[in-house]
Amino acid sequence: MLEKMGKGRLHFSLIDPVNQTPEEAGEIAERCEQYGSDAIMVGGSTVKSREETYRTIEGIKKRSKLPVIIFPNSASMIAENADYILFMDLVNSLDYKYHKGEQLKGAKIVKKYGIKPIATAYIVISTSSKPTTVERKANLDRIGIDDIEKLIDYALYSEYIGFDVIYLEAGSNAERPVPDEMVRVVRKETSVPIMVGGGIKDGEAARRKIEAGASVVVTGSLLEENVEKLKEIIDAIKE
Repeated sequence: MLEKMGKGRLHFSLIDPVNQTPEEAGEIAERCEQYGSDAIMVGGSTVKSREETYRTIEGIKKRSKLPVIIFPNSASMIAENADYILFMDLVNSLDYKYHKGEQLKGAKIVKKYGIKPIATAYIVISTSSKPTTVERKANLDRIGIDDIEKLIDYALYSEYIGFDVIYLEAGSNAERPVPDEMVRVVRKETSVPIMVGGGIKDGEAARRKIEAGASVVVTGSLLEENVEKLKEIIDAIKE
């Protein structure tokens, strides 16, 4: 997976277990695969149990052959039927929980289940007039859309400490995606693959993220609102 991410122009579809049944998740995943998505991420800020995650992944695997990547909010949602996990540190959170707390709880679970970890520096960018769910929960050292130097500090720290991937996130249902210039500067200053998610609603926005240096574009809320729009986004990424 890391080798694929290094080559770039990938699309990951994010399915939140709390927003549909496992059967519906399977239908969405099947459509994502048909349109050319490269992986299914499973997770969200309000997922509460391993059972929720497991049943959603089970539904997805009945309908799709795409690899499934857990996008965790805590150790309690790690399920054994996933292929990969974004083993994340929310690097601009001020809370211990999001740096070592949940990671320490989850490490042995990941090893026990044989899930492949992808060490991920998760950096949340504040792009909306009102805080997104992750902003409300995570007690952030806020990075606004003009805080370029602060973002560079976090991105360089993330690479130098050894993360495999940097994930720039605007949050679920963000009013605006991460600015292209922020993606561009992280690409210039670092050498690891960059994932970008949140607020990407059409093909043009997705294409600009790839051109700015993103390796992976993540689509989440749009799958629930208008899954047909997904084909436009994926086509724009891969053209």
